[in-house]
Amino acid sequence: MSMNPKDKLCADCWRRGTEAMQKQNWDYAMEMFATCVNIKPENLVYRQTLRGVTQRKYGDNKSGAGAMEKMKLIGIRGRIKKARSKQDWEEMDKAAEEGLRINPWDPALNCDLGEAAQNREFMEVAEFAYECAFKADLKSKEYALKYAEILKSRGKYKQAATVLEHVLKLDPKDMAVSREITRLQAMQTTVDGGFEEAESTLDLKKKGPAAARPGELVAPGQSEEEDLKHAIRREPERLEHYSKLASYYRRERRYEEARELLQKALQMSGGDVGYREQIEDIELDMLRHNRDVARDAAPSDPTARKNYEELEKELVKRELEVFLSREQRYPQDMRLKMEIATRFMRFQKWQEAIPRLQKAQQDSRLRAQALAHLGMCFYKDGKLSLARGQLERAVPDLNHDRDPKLFKEAHYNLARILEELGDTEKAEVHYGEVLVVDYDYRDARQRLERIQAGVSKD
Repeated sequence: MSMNPKDKLCADCWRRGTEAMQKQNWDYAMEMFATCVNIKPENLVYRQTLRGVTQRKYGDNKSGAGAMEKMKLIGIRGRIKKARSKQDWEEMDKAAEEGLRINPWDPALNCDLGEAAQNREFMEVAEFAYECAFKADLKSKEYALKYAEILKSRGKYKQAATVLEHVLKLDPKDMAVSREITRLQAMQTTVDGGFEEAESTLDLKKKGPAAARPGELVAPGQSEEEDLKHAIRREPERLEHYSKLASYYRRERRYEEARELLQKALQMSGGDVGYREQIEDIELDMLRHNRDVARDAAPSDPTARKNYEELEKELVKRELEVFLSREQRYPQDMRLKMEIATRFMRFQKWQEAIPRLQKAQQDSRLRAQALAHLGMCFYKDGKLSLARGQLERAVPDLNHDRDPKLFKEAHYNLARILEELGDTEKAEVHYGEVLVVDYDYRDARQRLERIQAGVSKD
């Protein structure tokens, strides 16, 4: 399968950019990564990498280019103001990015980028931009509030509360902020501190040695985290130490710390794709975790329900983007093709899913699952005979204990197809397979009863 022209151009620019980073040719690297951002503005990794290269160009001086170059910011800020008045978020985004190539630490420009990205529904990018604005000017209440709000909207209640605690230090009399902190802490209660996974005090003890108190020394072997930190201090050039500590943080669901370490390793390695993929995996973990937090709160909180739905959609879109980029690097990975196909099915893009499922079925480990999904795609695409054939080949190898959802969906859809094709005798068999394991599954019981009563299909 040929690569999408945009994906190909991004891949070429990324390769050239990473090669330029290795040679410390920061201007050319910036140009290449900026091209990636222009083509795929929703991609967070492209933005982060561009920002990191820009900061390295200016020697991490926290102020960016010299005074003459900064004169250009006057015109850029004018463009941003005009774009905001017209709600031209794409132009506002581009102008902010142009300004950030002059001063990547500028809090106002980062805040402008966050606003534009949020209105373009690039929520990962918006969070990153607001975080940069907040960190660049810790005395600004405005930036802190905007950062806290985006964190809250993405289900990161604990982080949002922490930012608002900072706001309260800036303005101790703001009772609205104080009340919001209490609300956020209540929403985070089930996940705060990892207690949601501990069924008893024994479970907590099994997690390992308690963290050292401030100022207390930890002996080697008592703390995996401290041992890995010590390894980095001892051999700061060894990238594997960063990767191991990031893996530890990922297991502990300390995703921000893991991502920060891997971003440093990515820069030190000159853009090694392995570290980029680890960053992508952690960002997907963060999205899944935030989605789950919002889902758990959804039954009693309409705002959380809305957040959950938005996060679920954002997660699937991001997964699809990440998996498609990897498909070009690993064309023989059949499990990856299966993952991509099921995401396309979520968006009802049957024509994109079908060829990947046809390839995935060649892997004996995935055959039954791929055939079942193929049948569903053909069914949704109106090709009943093809759908019947795929599902009839799939169902003998499906196991309810291993995959109850797919088992029921496949038998139910096959029964529906057989019913539509007039083969009610076989349809009855497959409705029966569903009802044996789930008597209330969809309308399977009612359909079976109509068939048995000799009522024609609806």
